[in-house]
Amino acid sequence: MAAKADRTPLVVVGDALLDRDLTGSADRLAPDAPVPVVSECAERTRPGGAALAAYLAARDGREVTLITGVGDDPAGRALRELLAPWLRLVPLPLSGTLPEKTRVLAQDRPVVRLDRGGGR
Repeated sequence: MAAKADRTPLVVVGDALLDRDLTGSADRLAPDAPVPVVSECAERTRPGGAALAAYLAARDGREVTLITGVGDDPAGRALRELLAPWLRLVPLPLSGTLPEKTRVLAQDRPVVRLDRGGGR
């Protein structure tokens, strides 16, 4: 007989961030620098850091409460929207903007990562 999955409520405490992937194709180099030109980008956002752990547990059927710093900046609002249907968020005050990691991929290979935000 298979073991019954643990459905005990879970509290996650930690730093949250917003992960963003821009995925496209690169068929040429830029004329002004030896770098690939990534075009036809599709964008995907998802929770990152402790927010990702909380999100995955909630998607697996757990009752989850996430305690983290989150502000009212665009990345913070996007993260709140991603998490709202899945878990209870207890937002702590955040000074500055929510950290955001943007990965640019061409043919599913990383080209560059852009970091912004450094809220505390």
